[in-house]
Amino acid sequence: MLEQQRPKGYENKMLFLLSLVWGFIALDRLAVVYLFPMIIPELGLNNAQAGAIASILAITWAVAAWGMGHLSDRIGRKKVLVPAVFFFSIMSWLTGVVKGYGSLMLVRGLLGIGEGAVFCTSVPIIAEESTPKRRGLNLGIHQSGFSLIGLAFGAMICTQLASHLGWRPVMFIVGIPGFILAIFIGFYVKEPMSTFQKAEKIQSSKIAGESNETKPSLFAAFKYRNVWVSCIVGSLYMVWLYNFTTFSALYLTSIQGLSLPVAGSVISGLGFGGFIGVLTIGSLSDHFGRKPVITVSSLVCGAFTLWFGLAGNNPALLFGLLFVAAFFGMGAFPIFLSTTTTEGVPVALVGAAVGIATAVSELLGATVMPVIGGALADMFGLQAPMYLAAAGPLIAILVCLLYHETAPAVLARRSQNVAA
Repeated sequence: MLEQQRPKGYENKMLFLLSLVWGFIALDRLAVVYLFPMIIPELGLNNAQAGAIASILAITWAVAAWGMGHLSDRIGRKKVLVPAVFFFSIMSWLTGVVKGYGSLMLVRGLLGIGEGAVFCTSVPIIAEESTPKRRGLNLGIHQSGFSLIGLAFGAMICTQLASHLGWRPVMFIVGIPGFILAIFIGFYVKEPMSTFQKAEKIQSSKIAGESNETKPSLFAAFKYRNVWVSCIVGSLYMVWLYNFTTFSALYLTSIQGLSLPVAGSVISGLGFGGFIGVLTIGSLSDHFGRKPVITVSSLVCGAFTLWFGLAGNNPALLFGLLFVAAFFGMGAFPIFLSTTTTEGVPVALVGAAVGIATAVSELLGATVMPVIGGALADMFGLQAPMYLAAAGPLIAILVCLLYHETAPAVLARRSQNVAA
C-alpha cells in the first residue's frame, strides 16, 4: 500500500511545500500588475500593452502546462517540477532589469514557461498522494497558496515595498523564495508511485527492445467530458481573474482616486477571501458534490464582482465585496482545474488532463481577454475591464451544469441509494 511506503506525516509536509511554491508563483506572476501604476509611466506603456504583458505570460504558461504535463506523465513529475521552480525564480529576477516593452514581454513570456510546468506537475502529485476523502480539501489547500501569498499578502507587500524601494527591487525580492523551495522540494517530495512505475516500465521496454507499448496521445484526455467542460469553465474564470487583477490597481488609483498602498490593501481582499474560500469550497464539494457547489460559486462571484465595479471608492466596502467574490470565485478554482479533472480521467492521463484544462483556460481566458480588456479600457475607461471580469463567472453558470459528478462521497451515497 502507498501509505506504507511514505514516512509519517508525508502527505501534510508535501502539501505544505507545494502550496508554498504555488503561492510564490502567484506572487511572481501578479507582482507586475500590482505595480503597473509605476511601470506603465516609466516604460511608456498604454493599457492595451499592459494587457499584452499579462497575456504573453498566459500564452507560454498554457503551452508549458500542456506539454510539460504530458511529459511528466512519461518521465515523472519531479524531473519537470524542480527545474521549473528554479527557472521561474530566475525569470522573476530578470523582470527587475528590463528596459522597455519588448524586453519585459520576453522575460514575462519565459516566466510563464516555468510557472506552467510547476502547476501541471504539482497537482497530479497532490491528487495521487492524498487520501481519497481529503483529495478535494488538499487540492483546495494547494490552491489557497495562490490566494494567500499571491493575492492577499502579495498585493500589500508589493505596493508597500515599491512605495519605498521602487518596483525593480521588488521583483528581485519576490524571486528569492522560489530558489529555497526548489531545494526543499528536490530533497523531500517523492515521485508518485504510478508515474515512477510507468517511467521504469518505459525504460525497461527500451532496454529490452520492445516497442509495442501504447503511448497515450497528447489529446487523449479530451475524450472525457469533465476535461473539456473544465476547459470552458476555466476560460470563463480566467476572464474574471486576469481582467480584474491586470486592471484593478489602475482602476482604483486612476478612477477611484486611491493611493497605491490603499489600492493594494483593497485588492488584498481578493486574496484573503480566496484563501478561506479554497479551503471551504473544496471541502464543501467533497460532501455536497462538485457540480452544485461550483454552480452556486459562479453566481455569487459574478454578482459581487459586478457590484464592485458600481460601488464607488469606499475602501472598506470594496474590500468586503472582493472578499465575498473571491471566497466563491477562487474557491471554485480547485474544483474545475484540479478535482473534477483528475477524478474524471485514468491515472495515466492525469498530468495531461490538468495540463490541457490549464492550457486552454489560459489561452482563451487569460491570453486574449486582458488585451481586449485593455483595448476597452482605452476606449471606454478602466471600468470596462471590471464589467468584463464579472461576465465570466456569470456565463460559467450554464456550462457548469454539464459536469459529470465525481465526488467520491456523493457517488458512494448514490450507489447506496440504488442498492437500497
